[in-house]
Amino acid sequence: MWKYLIITSIVLLGGSVYLFNTNHKAITQDNGELALIQERFDSAVKSKTEAYLSKIDAAYRDVRTAWLKTEIELQAEKQQKAEEDAALAQSKGDEYKDERDNLLSETETVKRELENVVSKTAPAVDLDPEGAEPEEIIAAAKALMDANVELQAKIDAENAQIESLGAESERLNGLIDKARKLGQDRQARLSPPELKCSVSYVDPSYAFLMLNAGIDNGGVVIGSRLAVMRGDKKICELNVTNVQSRQSIAYVVKGTKLAGESVKVGDRVVSVRNDNK
Repeated sequence: MWKYLIITSIVLLGGSVYLFNTNHKAITQDNGELALIQERFDSAVKSKTEAYLSKIDAAYRDVRTAWLKTEIELQAEKQQKAEEDAALAQSKGDEYKDERDNLLSETETVKRELENVVSKTAPAVDLDPEGAEPEEIIAAAKALMDANVELQAKIDAENAQIESLGAESERLNGLIDKARKLGQDRQARLSPPELKCSVSYVDPSYAFLMLNAGIDNGGVVIGSRLAVMRGDKKICELNVTNVQSRQSIAYVVKGTKLAGESVKVGDRVVSVRNDNK
């Protein structure tokens, strides 16, 4: 039995060796499976590498194209800016030239006008027109103007004094006229037409009345005729019998009191004159 086992083992071992050699050759020979796998691997790597390199090359071409485009645009903008600056400089140059020509023309005009002014002004300030310099004429004219200003100030002061004297004269004339009229009124026993006062006291028996105006605060004249008013209605007339500084005493003129009325404290009193009787 051991003989059969040994023989069987030898057969199995031989078969295994045979299969191993067969598989090893199939894998390792030139046209074997390993070579095929290596070939496929190399092909895949080559394909990926070529695709990656192609992508890199395309990206580089895009970047290069964009850079060239930007550079061209920048150069175009610089060229346009340079042309615009040159045109602006040319325009400014023309403007400056025109301004210079205008200034020169205006300078000549001013020079001629100055010479004309010198010829006309020099004699007025006692200078010779032929040899007089503008500065000399200006200084002489300024001196004359200063003198004229000083003289005008004196004239203004004198005019102001004259006006002041005139105003004072008018005031004095007014006082004189007022005093004259007051004298005439006193002689005629008339109180001022502008007199406005009121009754401050009424004697119960009507023997006398007191008024809140006298010689100083109303110009009341003794012996003058006054009227007691209430609204537009004349209550009676008064005759002034005594005048003090700030009050007067009067009595009701007989026959002038309005029937049914009586004088009351606070009634308005005005002067009675020929023009308001």
